[in-house]
Amino acid sequence: MPPAYRLLIGHLRGGDILAELDGTADHTDTLNDTGSARATIPLDAVPAELNVRAVTTPWRHYLVLARDDTVLWAGPIIPRTRRPAAAEVEISASGLWAVFHQRVLARRGDWDYTDQRADVILTHRSLPGVALDIVRVALDRPHGELPLTLPRLDTSGNEERRYYGHELATCGERLKQLTETENGPDLHFQPRFRPDQSGVEWVLRVGQPHLAQTGADWHFDDGGNLVDYGWDEDGSVMADTVLVPGDGIERGRLIGHATNNALPQAGWPALDTVITDHSSEKQRDVLHAYARAYLDAYRTGVTRDTAIVRADTDPPLGSYQVGDRVMLTPRPDRATPTGPRRRRITAITYRSSTPRHVELTLAPEPTTL
Repeated sequence: MPPAYRLLIGHLRGGDILAELDGTADHTDTLNDTGSARATIPLDAVPAELNVRAVTTPWRHYLVLARDDTVLWAGPIIPRTRRPAAAEVEISASGLWAVFHQRVLARRGDWDYTDQRADVILTHRSLPGVALDIVRVALDRPHGELPLTLPRLDTSGNEERRYYGHELATCGERLKQLTETENGPDLHFQPRFRPDQSGVEWVLRVGQPHLAQTGADWHFDDGGNLVDYGWDEDGSVMADTVLVPGDGIERGRLIGHATNNALPQAGWPALDTVITDHSSEKQRDVLHAYARAYLDAYRTGVTRDTAIVRADTDPPLGSYQVGDRVMLTPRPDRATPTGPRRRRITAITYRSSTPRHVELTLAPEPTTL
């Protein structure tokens, strides 16, 4: 029999679990991003005393996919649908990061967003420290509380960030950008049951700079817990020069840049790319750091492996997390060389249509790990 999974509904701000529902669900947990889930709830399986519409209100409530005592995924419900003539309700949810995409990064008070008191000025911080401060600002506002536990870290360092209230950038946007800078920290909102099982809370995992398990790699081998394997190499983003424009116009525009000529010198054509996601950045050093990080990621293109693994054998779903290291030994053929390869998990996808299997999205291991 495939593992038994549970669908739970809870109150987001307090974390309390309100109901358990029958249904099916798919979810994807993603490193440094929001993640998503979708559940289908048959109406004839909902207890008569339960108002399914009331307990699935968007943003007020969250969806949980759990197995035994392990929370596999949890996040706020956002859209929901009852299609014409359908005897079921579909609810979609996003990871907790979605809340931070809905909160402007500014200090709140009896002043306008254009007032200097709204600015968030961070000095003598590490990059993980900057991430923690952004999250604290997001929580430190009226009705801003969430069942979120923050790690205790040494946040001191040489970094400086100036986030101006008048930019109206969201906390989620700034957190995402932080993960994309050179040596930027991995970030992941990990859900778990409270000790008494009455609710769910999230723990912010912060890499320094990368997240990974302590101890040995997880192993997935052909003929055992590795069911299928494939890879996807995208050369469309390859570049030996990366330009990242920031704040300013015309000749006064700030532009970060980074170049590595190793491939052109080996016979590749010169390739440039322009990243336009940081147009409000006012610090040239930060733009250069973005450019170096993008160049490191894109210099040889983007390669992703996909592994279909067993959900119910060692290691079972729920024991590994995004960011963890794995050692794969796929079946060799003309397109897959013989031998093991080390990767890290960047996404975990579970589909109720294939309950025995889990899809892992994998990337080459960072050289700093």
